[in-house]
Amino acid sequence: MTDRELNEKLRQAYEHATPDVLDAVLSDCNEQKGRVVSMTTEKKKKAWLRPLIAAAACLCLLLGGGFGLKSYRVNHMVDATVSLDVNPSVELQVNQKERVLNVKALNEDGRIIVGDMDLSGSSLDVAVNALIGSMLQNGYLNELANSILISVDNDDPVRGADLQARLSAEVDRLLQTDSFSASVLSQTVVRSSELQQMAEQYGITLGKAQLIQDILSRSTLHTFDELAPLSINELNLLLGKETAAATQVTVVGTASEKGYIGEAKAKTVALERAGVTESELLLYKIGLDTHNGTMVYDVEFTTDSYEFDCDVNAKTGEIVKFEKEYNGVAPAVSAQPDTAQPNTNQTAGEITVEEAKTIALNHAGLTADAVTFVKAKQDYDDGRLVYEIEFVTTSGNGYLEYDYEIDAATGSILSYDYDAESYTPQPMTTTPGTATGALIDEATAKLTAVNQVPGASTSDIYGWKLDYDDGRWEYEGKIIYNQMEFEFTIDAATGAVIEWDVESIYD
Repeated sequence: MTDRELNEKLRQAYEHATPDVLDAVLSDCNEQKGRVVSMTTEKKKKAWLRPLIAAAACLCLLLGGGFGLKSYRVNHMVDATVSLDVNPSVELQVNQKERVLNVKALNEDGRIIVGDMDLSGSSLDVAVNALIGSMLQNGYLNELANSILISVDNDDPVRGADLQARLSAEVDRLLQTDSFSASVLSQTVVRSSELQQMAEQYGITLGKAQLIQDILSRSTLHTFDELAPLSINELNLLLGKETAAATQVTVVGTASEKGYIGEAKAKTVALERAGVTESELLLYKIGLDTHNGTMVYDVEFTTDSYEFDCDVNAKTGEIVKFEKEYNGVAPAVSAQPDTAQPNTNQTAGEITVEEAKTIALNHAGLTADAVTFVKAKQDYDDGRLVYEIEFVTTSGNGYLEYDYEIDAATGSILSYDYDAESYTPQPMTTTPGTATGALIDEATAKLTAVNQVPGASTSDIYGWKLDYDDGRWEYEGKIIYNQMEFEFTIDAATGAVIEWDVESIYD
């Protein structure tokens, strides 16, 4: 209904509710004593206007009420919540005009950042600039800890994504200083009851809770309880370790490691603790990890007799965990295991360790002179005596590491897998979120997988997907065939099988 139609409806309603009966009333009146004031035509017209005046007033109230409600929604209701996380955590509630309605500090560092600033009524850009400036001034953002997380919670996903992009660009511009370059993480919040519960439980923003959930979805090595106390820079380092591209988080820049001792120093510390020289190493890998809520370098290495796992505090160089395990290969006279030697007494009917090694080699299609054994020992698995056989062989730019579990009584292979260690991916012309370019097609990758399982077909493939991980595109999938489950990863650029894991569907 148009405004004109609405006015006409109101005028008619008031005319019927207040009819013009003045002439009839006057004709019934008797002459009264005193001065009689005659009702002129002019007065009669003015009386007729009263309903219209009332109608106009009502219309103004109706229309004014609508405009008032709309104005209230625009100016006073929360349209979006923006959170800034470094270690200080601050939330800003803004209206549709992106004016700040409320600022909330979620921890003590956040209260230091806000200080005595009254940001209510200011534009969001001004408020963010002020808070970033305070973080810089108070030393929360610097070359040692250069990461900040921007999270936008808005019911309108389009508005939320737009606000996220604009804030990310603005903060990135602010933090490109002469002294350091920042790493800006940004995301739109996908609200859920679980996310809300975790944020409230740990006293953190929804944005930080979502970032932690993103990391946990890619690694089973961490817990929420372990990651919640970490700073955004530390979480950023873990995010980069787990995947080159997160589904919900956009990352600009690289998290700083300048506050840590570095991989070279951590390696030296671990080798000195183990009493191992560089020349004795058969396998070696290192990466950032956490230990009881502390950032560490996880250093793993193998010699001809032992496997070592060492966690080195990333800031102090202190060893916080050290494990040494005899791998079953005859050690040198000068190197005795920390614990008693495994029982070498063989029960009648059991295969020998050498027979177990031969079974594994034959299955892999390799010979003893082409591999280096790093483990060959007996163990119990679900009450069953088994041999754990592990060996490596050179392959292209790195190693292939094979792991077998063999029934000690029957010699049957219970499970096996192989991984490409120190694998160097082919250069890619693609980036996450873009066209995949010169990758092998899905059909070719599936054929590569089923050719590893005689008798299987592509109809036996489950859980197939194309993923971007560790700087390369990969096909990941699973084959279930003949009561066995085969999990695999295939390099999407080269077609190389870089991971292969097999076990019974009943295990």
